[in-house]
Amino acid sequence: MSGLLRSTLNTRTFDKYISSDGTRLSDRILRSDVPEQLSPDDRALLLEKHITTIIDMRTSEEVQRHKNALSDDDEFVYLWYPIVEGSKPSATLDGVPYSYMKIAESENISNVFKAIADADSGVMFNCTAGKDRTGVVSAVLLLLCGVPGDAIIDDYVISRDNNRERLERYLSEHPEVDREIVMANEKSMARFIDLFTEKYGSARKYLTEAGLSAAQTENIRLKMLMRRSDHE
Repeated sequence: MSGLLRSTLNTRTFDKYISSDGTRLSDRILRSDVPEQLSPDDRALLLEKHITTIIDMRTSEEVQRHKNALSDDDEFVYLWYPIVEGSKPSATLDGVPYSYMKIAESENISNVFKAIADADSGVMFNCTAGKDRTGVVSAVLLLLCGVPGDAIIDDYVISRDNNRERLERYLSEHPEVDREIVMANEKSMARFIDLFTEKYGSARKYLTEAGLSAAQTENIRLKMLMRRSDHE
């Protein structure tokens, strides 16, 4: 499966999923790998869909190594909230869900969710591969909408196929790393959902503890249910 944009590997919407109240989710919230080079057609597609708030969760080291193509584009609002947790592979496969909990509890994660809540437009959020930090944010958004766990796991696993060439290249450069750690293993997301639910009970309670107001949390939920056609 290819991503939504031709010049990225792992950009996609949530509009194949259904909320707990039977509503199909938004095509105006995108999860993505870093748009390092964006074609004119892809840029035009984002503008057409009114996706003009860009949230970059990469570290300063990652940003220096690969610039986000939209960071200096006046048509977009570029927000940088670096999350160190999850920027390096976990030491073991069993440790991946716990590293995801660290992402969920990182210093800047509240800023990411507040930015989604307060954005005046559609949103695209990214890390480097769009798998770990982006996967955690995506899981929380889907949990907030009542999407079943098996669908959240399926969404996570898409990153394995979309990123296969990138991840195989990384593994060839780092033969000491277990491939299951970096290949979006189903068990990693399933266990993260269990850990998250055990600790917080619900995504709404988690977002409250992260510092979001009830109105901001509801804004996120409504944006996740709001399709482009709602504005036309």
